[in-house]
Amino acid sequence: EAVGHTVEADRVKGGSVAGPNLNKQVASELVTMIDFAHTFDGKMAPLPVYLDDEGTKAEDAVLIKDGILVGYMNDRESAAEYGMKPLGNARGWSFSDEPLIRLRNTCIMPGKNTVEEMIASVEDGYYLIDSGNGQADLTGEFMFGVTCGYEIKHGKLGKALLDTTVTGVAFEMLKTVDMVSDTVEWSSSGFCGKKQSMAVGMGGPHMRCKI
Repeated sequence: EAVGHTVEADRVKGGSVAGPNLNKQVASELVTMIDFAHTFDGKMAPLPVYLDDEGTKAEDAVLIKDGILVGYMNDRESAAEYGMKPLGNARGWSFSDEPLIRLRNTCIMPGKNTVEEMIASVEDGYYLIDSGNGQADLTGEFMFGVTCGYEIKHGKLGKALLDTTVTGVAFEMLKTVDMVSDTVEWSSSGFCGKKQSMAVGMGGPHMRCKI
């Protein structure tokens, strides 16, 4: 969410931090982020979109590749403006709603580490598992509630955490990523409240980073 909204082309036109960072490094080279249309790793994504509400055939949108910001999510108008191909990101909640540029199934690609290796590598940190409500703005600054997690001390899980809040700047946080797990976990669809409520797919690998 904290990265996805900044790379929606209408938000870019509104002054998002992604505007001046196109084709620049915004994350560790371990980070590749893709907004999947309908299929991930040969299986149906949580929220499959085959055709958006402007009649554009839905395709995967590569947003960050090896740490470089390479694209935006577009509707037909913004794609023409930025010289990009529309990939099916314009969606409206009901037939009478204006199609808006929206996330679909936005996910960071898996890496090479196991979760056990990642936990064992942390001397003093936290294992954050479930998140609650949060918010992010056009600068990439975010604040999310953590509903479940654990302290990590000397490579082992410790005390449980409840109702914790984490905050940071998305692109700065992603630059600190030095381990990414080898599996992606998807949850059921959530909802985004950008002007209209809209279902979105949620998921990703574990990442070791600093916030």
